[in-house]
Amino acid sequence: MSESKEMVRGTFLITLSILITKVLGVLFIIPFYAIVGGEENLAPFNYAYQPYNIAIAVATAGVPLAASKYVSKYNALGAYKVSQKLYKSSFIVMTIMGIIGFGILYFLAPNIATITLAREDGVKGGWSVADITWIIRIISVVVIFIPLLATWRGVFQGYKSMGPTAVSEVTEQVARVLFILIGSYLVLNVFGGSVLLANGVATFAAAIGAITGIITLWYYWAKRKPNIEKMVASDTTNIDVPYGKMYKEILSYSIPFVIVSLNFPLFNMVDQFTHNNALDLAGVPQKMHDYFFSILNMTTNKIVMIPTSLASGFAVSLIPYITKTFEAGQRNEMQRQIRASLGVLMFITVPASLGIMALSLPLYTVFYKYNTDGSQLLFYYAPVAILISLLSVTASMLQGIDKQKLTVFVIVSAVVIKIILNTPLIYALHTAGAILSTAIALLFAIICNFIILKKYAHFNFTETWLHFSKIFLYGFIMMIAVEISYFLIQLVISPQSKIGALIIVIISVAVGMLVYGVITMKTRLADEFLGELPNKIRRKLGIIK
Repeated sequence: MSESKEMVRGTFLITLSILITKVLGVLFIIPFYAIVGGEENLAPFNYAYQPYNIAIAVATAGVPLAASKYVSKYNALGAYKVSQKLYKSSFIVMTIMGIIGFGILYFLAPNIATITLAREDGVKGGWSVADITWIIRIISVVVIFIPLLATWRGVFQGYKSMGPTAVSEVTEQVARVLFILIGSYLVLNVFGGSVLLANGVATFAAAIGAITGIITLWYYWAKRKPNIEKMVASDTTNIDVPYGKMYKEILSYSIPFVIVSLNFPLFNMVDQFTHNNALDLAGVPQKMHDYFFSILNMTTNKIVMIPTSLASGFAVSLIPYITKTFEAGQRNEMQRQIRASLGVLMFITVPASLGIMALSLPLYTVFYKYNTDGSQLLFYYAPVAILISLLSVTASMLQGIDKQKLTVFVIVSAVVIKIILNTPLIYALHTAGAILSTAIALLFAIICNFIILKKYAHFNFTETWLHFSKIFLYGFIMMIAVEISYFLIQLVISPQSKIGALIIVIISVAVGMLVYGVITMKTRLADEFLGELPNKIRRKLGIIK
C-alpha cells in the first residue's frame, strides 16, 4: 500500500471511529436527558467529567501519542527491538500512573466540588458539595484503566495499525452508553433510586467502557503478536536504547503532548471553576447555576463536538506520517500533507458548524427539548467548532515537525488568556461570555501555530488562504439557503415539538448539502479535496463525459 493511500486509510478509520463515538456520545444524551429529567439533573454527571478529563490527561502524561511517535520513528529505522522494549515497559509504567492519578483525583474531590459550586451547602434546586464529591470519587476509579488503554492504542498507531484503535474506541463507547442508559433507567424506574444515584451509575459507565476497550485491544494484540515478533526477529540494526535514555526521549515528546491534550479540558475546568462564581457576582440566582453550566459544558458542547470529530481523526493519524516525511527530509510531501489536511478539514467543518448555527433552535429541540436559552448558546458556540478543529490539527502538525516545545508555550498562553477573560466576560455577558473567552483564546493559539508552521515548516499559506476564503464564502451561501428553508418551513410546522423540529432539520440539512455540493462541484473546489469522487458523481449525473 502506498504512503498516501496508507495515510488516507488510517485517517478514514480513525475519523470514522471518532465520528461514531461522537455521534453515540451525543445521541445517548437524548434518552439520558429524558431519563434523569432536564439540565439541572445532568449537572452532577457534567461536574464529574471535567476534573476526570484533567486527571486522564495527567495520568497518561502524553505517553500514548508519544509512544506512537517513538515506535514509528524506530520502526522506520528497522530497530524493532527498541519499539518492543518501549511498549513492554510502558504498560507497567502507565498502570502505575493510573493508580497515582486515581489517588490524586479521589482525595482532591472535596476541594474541586467546593470551588465548582461557589457555595458550601446546597441551595434549593442545587447540588451540595457532598453530592459532587461523591460523583467525582466514582469517576476517579476509571483513571486506573485509561492510561493502559490509551498507551496500547498509541503502540498500535506507531505500527501504522489504526484498525484496533478505531474498533476499540467504538466498543468502548457502545459499552459505556448502554451501561449509562440501562443503569440510570433501572435506578430511577425499577429500583426507585435517586437522581444522584442515577448520575453515579452513569458516571461509573466510563469504567465499563474502558475495560471493554482493553479487552478489544487484547484480542487484536493476540492476532498480530506473531507478525510483530517476526519484525523484532528481523531487526539487524543492533540499536539499543537504555531505559533511562528511552524515557528521557519519551518525556521530551510527552510533556508537550500532555499540555496539548490538557488544552480543552483546561478550558472546561476554567469554566467549571469560574462560571458559577461569575454568575453569582452578576446576580444570577444560585439555583440557575447548574442549569446554565449544564447547557454550556454538556448539552450544547455535545452537539458542537460532532464537527470536530474529523479534527480528532487527523490529530491522531497525522503525526506518524508528518514525522516520517519530516525526518526523511521530504519537505514537499510534508507540505502537501499539511495543505491537504487543512483543506479537507475546513471543507467539512465550516459548513457543518454554520449549519448548526442556522438550525440551533430546532437542533436543540430535537436532541433535548424546546429551550431558547440552550438554542441561543448553541448558536454562539457552533462556530467555535471550527477553531477547536484547527487548533487540534495544527498542534499535531507542530508535533510532527518536532516543534512540540513551542506548542507548550502556545497552549499555556491560550489557557492564561482564557483565565484572564473568563470572569469579566461571564460577568458582562453571563454564560455566553465563557464561549467568547474560549473563542478568543483558541484564535490566539491558532495564529501562533500558523506562524510557527510558516517559519519552521516553510509552509506557504497563499493557496490555503484562497481555499479558506472560498470555503467560507460558499458556507455562508449555504447558511443563507438553510435559513430561508427554515423560515419557510416553520411557517407551517412548529419548531417547538420534537417531530416538527426533526422535520425542519432534515429538510433544511438536505437543502444545505445540496446547495453546498452544487456550488463546490460547479466551481471545482470539491476536486481539490475529494480526489476523483466529484468527477465520478459528475459522470453518473451526466454532467461530464
